[in-house]
Amino acid sequence: MSRPRTVIVGAGIVGLATAYFLARAGRDVLVLDREEIGDGASCGNAGLLSIGHYPLTRPGVSWRGLRWMLDRDAPLFIRPRPDADLISWLWTFHRHCNRRWLDGCMRELCAMGFPTLRLFEEIIAAEGIHCDYRRDGWLDVVMDPANLPHAEAEAGSLVPHGYSYRMLTGDELRARSACFTPEVAGAAWYTDSAHCHPGDFMLGLGAACARRGVEIRTSVDVAGLERDRHGRVAGVHSARGETFEGSEVVIAAGVWSGDLMRDMGLDIPMQGARGYHLQYEGIPELPFTGCVLHETFVAVTPMRDQLRLAGTLEIQPLGRPWMRNRLQKLPGGARRYIKGIDQGRVVAEWAGYRPCTSDGMPVIGAVPGSPGLYVGTGHAMMGMTLGPVTARVLADLVLGATPPMALPLADPARYSAARVPGPAVAASA
Repeated sequence: MSRPRTVIVGAGIVGLATAYFLARAGRDVLVLDREEIGDGASCGNAGLLSIGHYPLTRPGVSWRGLRWMLDRDAPLFIRPRPDADLISWLWTFHRHCNRRWLDGCMRELCAMGFPTLRLFEEIIAAEGIHCDYRRDGWLDVVMDPANLPHAEAEAGSLVPHGYSYRMLTGDELRARSACFTPEVAGAAWYTDSAHCHPGDFMLGLGAACARRGVEIRTSVDVAGLERDRHGRVAGVHSARGETFEGSEVVIAAGVWSGDLMRDMGLDIPMQGARGYHLQYEGIPELPFTGCVLHETFVAVTPMRDQLRLAGTLEIQPLGRPWMRNRLQKLPGGARRYIKGIDQGRVVAEWAGYRPCTSDGMPVIGAVPGSPGLYVGTGHAMMGMTLGPVTARVLADLVLGATPPMALPLADPARYSAARVPGPAVAASA
């Protein structure tokens, strides 16, 4: 190889953005993925770039999930099964649903927020990507007036981290967008965030990578990693027996990252939580920005002249058929909030997996005991939002530079067989 080549497994937001930053620094980069760009969760998500978003591990969430567990129509559905990995994941998740762990997570997640939007804006401007990016916040839209204090308390908890919000009455919402029904009581407006068309952004990013010399190969099922005689990672091999050499390897394969990592001594407790979306055209009036409907957990995002409804968390074995009843919960959960849903025409539907770790934090950094190996996965519903800043950290590590921030709670070392217990893994029951 004439110059160092980095092999990246995964062409989602983390993988492509890492490739982009490395190529800009003069690295030779090869990206491998089993799917085409546009098929994965980086394109199928709600498009809300909701910085400062809470992790899944919040106080009380595990008990609520237990009540929902057998309800096929609940926002979170977990298919019960005698699976040791699932049982261990659920128990660890429960142990991390406490205030002390949440406070630590929020310090890191909030620190990533403003830098990731700056990187989005830098890439969009430099590469001329047209993805309907708008930095106009997002709304936590509340139907029941009794829930407004809770919505305001959640928004207010971000203020110490440098974020801002506004409370809007139902009348103020309807003055901005006539699409909100008379029953809507109000909303918390998270004014710092943004939204975009994620598929258009990803296609634009893929094109930008190609222009900068990144080789992108799809329909490649990476089966394992290669090492040289000194134990350093030296590339990957595919299920068809192909070998792709590299001086460094970055694993950014979403929920499929765990299998590749396990052979390297990193056992990431991760479950794939499937989400769905429906894309509509012809809805008479769209909200002025993206929304999450407080009582039903449905995300509603305007994308040019279309509207995307997205949401649900469904944990069951990978590859099972879609649960059509859950797909139809999306319009069912939006009708009372947004007028004209039934006047629209569905032009696309999608389902895909979000990689969810048992402690609610992503896994970002160098893999202990495996020189040349890096990982970026486990972002759950924050993958699109935190993709660029995760990629910046990974690219800096590959280049031997100091990353823009320290992320001890996201350190892969917490899942290493040789980990040293410390504050990064501490969590009270």
